[in-house]
Amino acid sequence: MALMLPIFNPEMPCLGAILGGLQPGKKIIVQGTLTADRFNINLQYGPEVDPRDDTALHLSIRPGDRRIVRNTYVDQCWQDEERSGGCPISTGEPFTLEIRVKDTHYSIRFNDEKYCTFSHRMPFEMVNFIHLGAGASIDSVLETF
Repeated sequence: MALMLPIFNPEMPCLGAILGGLQPGKKIIVQGTLTADRFNINLQYGPEVDPRDDTALHLSIRPGDRRIVRNTYVDQCWQDEERSGGCPISTGEPFTLEIRVKDTHYSIRFNDEKYCTFSHRMPFEMVNFIHLGAGASIDSVLETF
């Protein structure tokens, strides 16, 4: 069952509904602390996680591998990964992740520092859910303009 954003201190993993989908200027802000060597965040079209619905943005935060993998998931198939940029956060460390929707890409920031962009491969307007996997303790998930 999906929770409505904003979400505070959810049990993990967690599924949140993004009312009205995404549009340019909208920001999703996730605040929490990494508790494991891998933590995934998915901006997806529907609520299903097994098998997963189409996913416009998959972030796999892997501090042990010193990377954050970005990808999309279409018709139950992963697309081409992007892996450059290292990993700006560590296990046990609090973080603020900001995903800002732009016309042509997502702008991704950690702790108020620009991390990367990820070009839209799928229509962002169809994103209606955020799924946060195990691997972090989440304080809040917010959406703002």
